[in-house]
Amino acid sequence: MKVQMILCMHIIHGGANLNKMVSLTFLMLVLGACVAYFVIDPESNAVAFSDAEKMKGSGLSNEIVVNAQAPEIGKTLPYYKVMNEDKIHESVDKVVTPRKYLPFEEEAVKTANEFLEKRNSLLDGAYISNVETFTIKTVNEDKNSVEKETPVFVRVSYNRNLDGYPIVGPGDSMEVCIGEKEEIVYFFKTWREVEKAGEVSIIDANSAIEKLKQGDSIQPLKSVNKPAEINEIKIGYYSDSPGEKQEFYKPVWIFKGKDDAGDNMTRYVNAVSE
Repeated sequence: MKVQMILCMHIIHGGANLNKMVSLTFLMLVLGACVAYFVIDPESNAVAFSDAEKMKGSGLSNEIVVNAQAPEIGKTLPYYKVMNEDKIHESVDKVVTPRKYLPFEEEAVKTANEFLEKRNSLLDGAYISNVETFTIKTVNEDKNSVEKETPVFVRVSYNRNLDGYPIVGPGDSMEVCIGEKEEIVYFFKTWREVEKAGEVSIIDANSAIEKLKQGDSIQPLKSVNKPAEINEIKIGYYSDSPGEKQEFYKPVWIFKGKDDAGDNMTRYVNAVSE
């Protein structure tokens, strides 16, 4: 049996965490007949959680191994007032369609940057977080081998830094997908305009880890797994899902490592002193 499929995970974020919007496009053709085709749109199918749910993680044990050094910061950091949100979602009729050829990823980056510049969207703080080529693969299940691989598009993803600190969460990101002849087949942007509102007092990383042990984390998607090991510690700002009302960007501690199942995990903890 031959199966032809494309699996695209579209994660809009400022960090490799499940606190993201996910758009999944899955196309399967078996023996020339279309068996299934469905699209989960990030805008219409995003699950909304209350602020209380976001700040209340799953119950955690007190055993977290820390193998990372926290950055040195002062006792205060700026916080920002949200003034406006720019949200754009554009695509051609057939985003997921076989194409004869695609640009090299280096060329796709140049095309994406030029496209954003023309749209006045290559903003301060934007940086490329990932470049990936997507293809349709024809798989021979009997031989467990790929018999054919057809180009679909190259995706260039952007995230944001704010005054040198990373923006994390599902907001503040852009994606540009390029097909044949430098055609832009998909463009997504969610970006909030902010201005400095003042300074807030910050808890240290050890205090944030204690909060994490108690399950006090910004965790929009519930997880049954618990943090077990921390290998990276940063501080940044949390951006909520596109369309969600957010008045301020306030500092968060960012912890990356492994959960108790051995999988990669990222957690965000409110860094503002109560």
